[in-house]
Amino acid sequence: MANQEIRIVVTAPTFGSPFHISMIENFKKLFKPEEMVLRSVTGESDIQRERLRLALEQTRPIALIAMDIRPDPDIISIYRAAKVPIVLLDEEAAGVSSIAIDNMKGGHIAGTYLISKGKKKLAIVSGRTKVKGGFNAEQRLKGFQQALREKNLFIPQGGMVEVMQYSREDGLEVMPNLLTLGVDAVFCAAGDNCAQGLLSVARDRGVRIPEDVAIVGFDDLLIAQLSTPALTTIRQPLKEMAQAAYTMVMLQRDEILNNPQKMLFQPELVIRKSA
Repeated sequence: MANQEIRIVVTAPTFGSPFHISMIENFKKLFKPEEMVLRSVTGESDIQRERLRLALEQTRPIALIAMDIRPDPDIISIYRAAKVPIVLLDEEAAGVSSIAIDNMKGGHIAGTYLISKGKKKLAIVSGRTKVKGGFNAEQRLKGFQQALREKNLFIPQGGMVEVMQYSREDGLEVMPNLLTLGVDAVFCAAGDNCAQGLLSVARDRGVRIPEDVAIVGFDDLLIAQLSTPALTTIRQPLKEMAQAAYTMVMLQRDEILNNPQKMLFQPELVIRKSA
């Protein structure tokens, strides 16, 4: 590594989500500008596979940090043969290191808290669960469902909604149907930005938050503190996760290449006014 130019490829399906934007901002504080190369690998599995291969051939990095991506075994083998370790964020795959929050626990915390506030008809707005890169969404859903089962509750028909962009617009689109369904709580596992859309629709329709409908987000972005009402949410320690990825690829490169590590951070409930 002493004779090799330091270059880290950071990749994601898209860099437009709040999670990815926040992680990139944290990485910019850790890596020098010339050390970090951003590569989007959006697309179907075969396209994603080809773009990961090209990232290795064209960039010749010393490591790959992949967010919300689960590389195929053949890609993992190609990178390993090139002695380039892979660190996954919010995903898991055999043979590579991973850094994540305990998403299942986060979903369980959200469900348990909403139930403790007397809520009985709970919905969830989630990212897509049955796709590559849907690991965290699936884990949050499982944890939420477990919390409900423990109290003999269930998500009503139509109360489990999946969105693609994790955006405010997603929240604006799905909230009217949830209100028509008569839910009294929504866990926005799709993140704080999406939760802003839920809050906006509720305000416009005169729905009292949290009396009529309580809302819990995920991430604890700055917007959660600034929203009206301020958003109760599950905090992801994004700064600490970025630091862990930096340490792995810059200081533990040989170690994680031979012995991949799994680092799991703990979620934290941040109580504000929305629930």
